[in-house]
Parts: sequence; structure tokens; C-alpha cells
Amino acid sequence: MPAGQINPAGIVMQSEKQNPKTVFILFIGILVISWSSILIRMMGDLHPLTITFYRLIFSSLFLLPFSFRNKRNRLPISFRNIRFLLAAGVFLALHFYTWIYSLQLTTVGNSIFLESTHPLFAWLLSLWFLKEKAGRDLLWAGLAGLAGMFIITSNNLFGAASAFAGDGLALVSAFFIAAYLIIARVSRGGLPILRYLFWVYSIAAGFILITLFLLHIPFWSVSANDWKWLILLGLGPNLIGHSVLNWAAQRMPVYRVNLALLSESVLATIYAAVLLAEIPPLSFYPGAGLILAAVYLGIKNAMKANKNI
Repeated sequence: MPAGQINPAGIVMQSEKQNPKTVFILFIGILVISWSSILIRMMGDLHPLTITFYRLIFSSLFLLPFSFRNKRNRLPISFRNIRFLLAAGVFLALHFYTWIYSLQLTTVGNSIFLESTHPLFAWLLSLWFLKEKAGRDLLWAGLAGLAGMFIITSNNLFGAASAFAGDGLALVSAFFIAAYLIIARVSRGGLPILRYLFWVYSIAAGFILITLFLLHIPFWSVSANDWKWLILLGLGPNLIGHSVLNWAAQRMPVYRVNLALLSESVLATIYAAVLLAEIPPLSFYPGAGLILAAVYLGIKNAMKANKNI
């Protein structure tokens, strides 16, 4: 779609042009995000809603002083943008909750790899809502990534009852993150990125806080050791990692962002093997090879498009 053209949803979209700097910053964000599962597992059986709330509220509080520092950041938000912000906040909260809960019920490898089906959901949602079509090479890359994930998880997929629930939650979380990034692509409407992120994180934290009160969960009961992991989670993978995803989603189609995010699954599984002694099966290696090849193909396709513009 040419730059500045309005798609059938009535949204002005940017061109397919991919700046190498954008790709580099995106992968820096993914390197940071890939520590999420490790930090969450370090907190043991702390309630997933509690973890979700604090990772969001810490990010929101950090952004607060940067979100209203000039006149542009203090301008009223339109009703249209408020609706988008509410939707983005709810989808982000649901993604974090379902994924964190899945990590407590299944292995890091299974949770990460099943959650990494989000490129498929992103492609379908982009096609349906934004009329953004992936090229043939990108579709092959996505299929290769899905094949790699299946090879890795097929031995343990839907095994014990708890693993079944954890694997299912990981799949649900994949849909939520894809929907969240679709909204991020279209919803800012001129809002500065820091102000946008502040409101999304705050709305998501508020949604979770209401749920905590309704379910009578004592979210203030956190050990000193868990506070350390919560702060790292909020300021690292959430503030840096997910903020970069939002920034990148404004500059390239969401299915490209989701495809690059597949590399998180390989990194997180390696971290889990080294730090948590969760040794992946031998099938991890050919599966990881397929996933990395898919990411390479997607990025190569993006850079080729950049040269042809």
C-alpha cells in the first residue's frame, strides 16, 4: 500500500519501506523481551494477576513524568483515541495474564513456542482489518516458523492436564498480543509515543487492579525477593521491550514485527536451559533452525523491499 494511502478501514498507513535502524532497534527490544519468561519463573507461584499488575504499573509510573512534559502531551485526547487506548490496554492485560499463567502450568519452551503462533493471528487480523497482504516469501517464512515450533513442542504438546491448560493459555495469549499490536499500528492518531504507552500501560494496570479487588487477591503480599524480579520485569521486558514493539508496529506491518518476535522463543529456551535446567529435546535444534531461517527470510524480504522503493 503506498505511503499515505487510506486503507478500507479508513486509516492512513505508512509504506512498506523498512529502515535498517528500525530492524536493529526491534531486535534490541526482542533481546530484552526474551528475558520475560525467566524473570516470571523466578517468582515461583506468585499469582499471575499480581505479576501482571506490577509489571504494568511500574512501567506506567516510570513513564509518568515524561508523558505530560510539554504542551503537545497535555492536549485533550479524542474520543476515538480513547476507545483505541481502552481496547489496547485490555488486550495487553489479557495477553500478559494468560501468558504468565501458562508459564506456571507448562514449560518455558512450550509456553514460548505456542505463544509464538502470534504471526499467524497477526497475518489474519492484518488481512481482515487493515487489508495488508503479506507477500509470498513472507507467508513461506511464517509457515517455516510454525513448522519449527511444531517440531519442538510436538513431543510434549497437550500432555498432562496442567500442561494442556498451560499450552492452551499460551495459544490464547498469542491471539491477544497480535490484536494488541494491530491496535498499536492504527490507534496512536498523532499521540506522542510516550504518552500513548503511559495510557495503555495505565489502563491495562487499572483493568487488572479491578480484577484483583473483585477476586479478593492480596496483591500487596509479595516477598522481598519477588519485588526484585517484578521491578526488573516492569522496567526491562515491559518498559523497554514492549515499548519497542509498539514503536516498530508504527513503522512496519504488524505481521513483520510478529515474525521477528519469533526469535524470542529460541532465545528464551536457551536461557531456560542454562538458568533453569529446562533442557530442550533434541527436536529443538532443527525446529530452532527453521524458526531462525523464517526470521531471516522475513527480514531479508523487508530489506529487499526497502531497496526497491
